[in-house]
Parts: sequence; structure tokens; C-alpha cells
Amino acid sequence: MRKTLLIALLAVSPAVFATNYGEPMPAGDNVAIKVAAADPAAHAGKPMRFAGRITQVCQKKGCWVVLEQDGESARVMAKDHGFAVPKDASGEAIAYGVLEVEPITAEHAKHLVEEDGAKAPAERELRIVATAIEIID
Repeated sequence: MRKTLLIALLAVSPAVFATNYGEPMPAGDNVAIKVAAADPAAHAGKPMRFAGRITQVCQKKGCWVVLEQDGESARVMAKDHGFAVPKDASGEAIAYGVLEVEPITAEHAKHLVEEDGAKAPAERELRIVATAIEIID
């Protein structure tokens, strides 16, 4: 009876799978990109889990993604280029790393657009230097 009930519950429950890149994803609560963008100082400087939807991926190596939520975004950079995600990655994701507010030089903007396939960035951006990215399948 219990086995039948378990199988029935698994059949009707939506399964959530995730693929992890980088180090193992630490447990904890997620900070939405929208929330982090509203008050970057409150979320900067210490490792946290940040959640959003992937809108861009580095087309050269997969070494960064842009996470977005309700018009707010942050570029997630793989720390020390230690890992990469698939260039066609999409959907919801969680990044574990340290949030920074980073000025964008003209040279860096050119690199992002010409070499990595990014949209032209603003003069400054939210950046998460991540040790792990988990993409929700």
C-alpha cells in the first residue's frame, strides 16, 4: 500500500531537476536579483545564493551568464574562469557568489560585445563572482 501511494505521489508531483556547474551548491535561501539590485550594499561582499532567469551566456567560453528578474540584472562570472556553462543555457538559475557593483570601462564593454556576444552593458553593472551556478531543468 505504501509503495503504491509513493509511486502515485511521484507520478503527479512536478519533478525539479538541476544541473550544477562549479563547486557544489551550498544550502540556503536565495536572494532574488530584483531584491539585490534594489539594495546592492546590503547584499555585497559576502557569499550568497542569487536567483534569476538566464538571459545571456558568454558565446566564447560559457564563462558568464546574465541573470534577470523584472528588468533588473546581474552578470555572473565564473570565479577565476574555474568552470563554464553550456553556451545555450537558459531558464531559471541560482548562482552562489559575492555580489559587487562594478564600473564598466570602454575596453571591457567592447570585449563583452565583440568577443563574448553580450548586449552593450551600462556604465556599471551588478556582478556576482560565483563559485557555483545551478541551472534548473
